Amino acid sequence: MIRVTENHMEPVAKLMAECFKEDPLVKMQIRGIDNEKEFLENLLLCQLYVYEKTVDVYSADDKLRSVLIGYEKRKLFTWMKLLMLNIQSSSRMRRLVGKEDFKVYLRNLKEVSKIVDLKWQNQFIKKDYYRINIIAIAQEERGKGIFRALIMPIIDKCNKDNTPIILETNDPRHVEIYEHFGFNLVKTIPCKANELSQYCLIKYPNAPLG
Repeated sequence: MIRVTENHMEPVAKLMAECFKEDPLVKMQIRGIDNEKEFLENLLLCQLYVYEKTVDVYSADDKLRSVLIGYEKRKLFTWMKLLMLNIQSSSRMRRLVGKEDFKVYLRNLKEVSKIVDLKWQNQFIKKDYYRINIIAIAQEERGKGIFRALIMPIIDKCNKDNTPIILETNDPRHVEIYEHFGFNLVKTIPCKANELSQYCLIKYPNAPLG
């Protein structure tokens, strides 16, 4: 597993766009934008600029056809650093996609934020945790052990540090995969606005693999 750096940004952004272009929450964010593919790639490129400087961004190997993004709560970046990076990223985003598309995206993002609960873990965990924010694997790399190569170093480290791992997915097909790696489905949050549900999973330290 290698750490993604600034030199890797463009291919990783394209990979993420490939993997998430049909994701319902992503489609909600880019709804009403003319060139959705180009916008999504530029959006993810700007987000990677912030991620690379603040959290863990890994790929399974130097082919850069997989990515895992996550962070430890206890080592989370300062709010001032995040604010400055987000300001820089927003300025870059406006230049890349145009003022009007950026306004549309911000309106969409506001709606998405109403149906995603990012504080559910407070019901179950009262201490530090590691959040896996994104896992993306290119279609041609699936079934080759890439998921295991990405997630096992995180699991091993969190077991050693006695730190639980949390993640969410809105695809019920993914729940079984995570359960195979020792995650427990602890909460399902239905969305009243559409047919989506948010599946919330935790892997407690040293929980056995499935």
